[in-house]
Formats: sequence, C-alpha cells, structure tokens
Amino acid sequence: MQFSDYNLLRQIDVLWFKNRGSKFIPENAFEVELSTGVWSGVGRMATLMDYQNVGLFVISNDSKKYDQVINSFLEYRDRYKFIANELIDELYSAELGLEELRKEIGL
Repeated sequence: MQFSDYNLLRQIDVLWFKNRGSKFIPENAFEVELSTGVWSGVGRMATLMDYQNVGLFVISNDSKKYDQVINSFLEYRDRYKFIANELIDELYSAELGLEELRKEIGL
C-alpha cells in the first residue's frame, strides 16, 4: 500500500491498523481537535481518502465548526464522522465498567 505523503500520515493523531497477511493497513484514523482547528485534522486525514475502507473520525468539542469545515468537502463529507469529546468520556467509563464486571464474574 502506497501513501501519497508519509509525513502527513505520521501527523495523524491516532491510526488503528489491521493485519492483511504480511502487511498492516489502516482501518481507522482519528484526529482530536480540542484546541487546534478542525480544518487541519480533516486535511491530514485526506491523505487516506483513496482508501475506501478507512474510517475517518474527528473528535472535537465544536460541532458547528466541524459542520462548517466538512461542508467544504461535499464530495468526501460522508467519509468523515464527528464524535463529541463527551462521548469519548462516556465510552471510556463504559469500558472500565465492563472490564470490572468481567473480572467480577470471571470472564
């Protein structure tokens, strides 16, 4: 798998990879935009636009700014997903609860 710009790829906040034989390919990309602009995160993930199966997620506390930026990319806006940072907090708490429950019941 060839990428158009490895330096931009390295700047993406979080990349999850999956194993495909002897190669690892991106499965999901996350940009956390709490203090920097949403625009830069969306731009960095555009490096992965040619790879249709890569999920592109923007985590932010500003849904209005996200909507404003993503509507500039009409052709690609359906590829990106917005996650409110509060939902990440909820997900983390839920995962901790599940881990404790699994230990309690011996799973």
